[in-house]
Amino acid sequence: MKTLRFIASALFAAAVALPGPAQARTKLVTLPGRDAMLVNLEHPSYSLLSEERDITLQQGTNHIDFSWQGVSIDRDSIQLQLLGHPGDGPEATKIVNVAFPPNEDALTWRIYSPEARTERIRVSYLLYGIGRQFGYEFTVNPEETQAVFQQYFQMSNGSGEDLDDTAIRIHRSDDWTRSVESGETRRFLAFENRELPIRKVYVARPQPYSTRGEEGEIISLVYEIDNDEASGIGEFLLRGGKSRIYSEDPDGTTIFIGEDNLEETASGETAELALGTVKDVLLKRHVMADRRENERRNTSRKTVLFDRVVEVRYEIENCNDKAAAVRVLETIPADAVIEEVTAGNATYERKSGSELELEIDLPARAADSEEVEVVEVRLRYRQPNVVAN
Repeated sequence: MKTLRFIASALFAAAVALPGPAQARTKLVTLPGRDAMLVNLEHPSYSLLSEERDITLQQGTNHIDFSWQGVSIDRDSIQLQLLGHPGDGPEATKIVNVAFPPNEDALTWRIYSPEARTERIRVSYLLYGIGRQFGYEFTVNPEETQAVFQQYFQMSNGSGEDLDDTAIRIHRSDDWTRSVESGETRRFLAFENRELPIRKVYVARPQPYSTRGEEGEIISLVYEIDNDEASGIGEFLLRGGKSRIYSEDPDGTTIFIGEDNLEETASGETAELALGTVKDVLLKRHVMADRRENERRNTSRKTVLFDRVVEVRYEIENCNDKAAAVRVLETIPADAVIEEVTAGNATYERKSGSELELEIDLPARAADSEEVEVVEVRLRYRQPNVVAN
C-alpha cells in the first residue's frame, strides 16, 4: 500500500512579538487529494507519473513536504511545476529551493507566494515496478484479405503506488482512465481495427550453397500487414508481442489457426506473421550452372581473377483453387549483378546487398483438371572479379 504524503506549512516573520527577522513554522496542514494523475508508458523501460492538485499557500515562504515510504520512486527524477501563477514577475509563485532530509524517503520544497492564494501544482517522477506487455489477436476473413485486428495491453503494478482513476498513456493521444492497485495486474483492449488489410504470401528461403532438388524447398505461410495510415493504423509504433491468429468460416464461426511473435514494427514498415510450413504450394530449386567466365591470367598462365556466373531454375506449383503469391528470398554475393530474371509474372527487388527478393504470382488450379500448372522462373547473376584460390 502506498504511503505518499503532502504537507504544507507557511513561514512568516513575526512582526511584533519577535525582534528581528526570525521565522516560525505554523499551520501544518495535510493537502487535499490529487485531482488528476497520468502514468506515461510510452518509453519501453521507464514509467513517468504526473499528478496535479491544488494547494493553499499563505503570503510569504511556504514549506511543501513530500514523502514516499514504501513507493519505488527515483528520488532524483522528482520535479514540481507551478501551473497557477508561473513566471518571474512580482505576482508569480516561485520555488525557492528543495531539500532532502538525510536517510528519509522525503523532500521539502520552499515556495514563495506574494499573497495568500490557491496554487495549482504538478509533481512528476519516475516510478519503478510498472510492468507492461503487448499482445495481439487477428481474426482473418474467409477470403484472407482482411482481419479484425486487436491490440491488448497488460499492465502489472508492483510499485507500491495505488493508481486510482489514473490516465494511462502508451502510444496515443487518447488516454484511458483505469484503476490499478499496487500488486494488481490488468489487461486492456488498447486498439482495434475491424477492417485491417492483409496479404497472404508463401515464402521460401533457400540455402545459398545447397539445393533440395526434387524434394522441394521449405515454404512458410505468412500474413503481412502494413503499419501505415492506409491500413487504418500507422499512427504509432507497434510494440513486439505474442499474436494469436484465428480464421473466420463463412458461417461466422472462428477457429484458432496459429500463433507467432509480432516483431516491433515502426510506422511505415511491414509486419509479418508466420503460420508455419505448408505443402499446398511446391517450389523446386535447381542450380543449372555455376561457371567461370572472363578469366584473367598472370604471366605464368595461372588464373588470378574470373567472373562467376550462376543460373538457377525454379519450378513452382500451386495446388490451391485460389491464386497465390510466392516470395523467394535468394541469398547472393553482395557484389553480384543481376543479369536476367525470366518469367512473365515474376518481379524482383534487391532488398539488401546479399538478399534478392523474387515475387511470383501463381494462377489458381483449374477446377476441372487434375493437372497443376508448373510455373518456371530462371535467374542469372554474375559476380565479377572473383579472386582465384
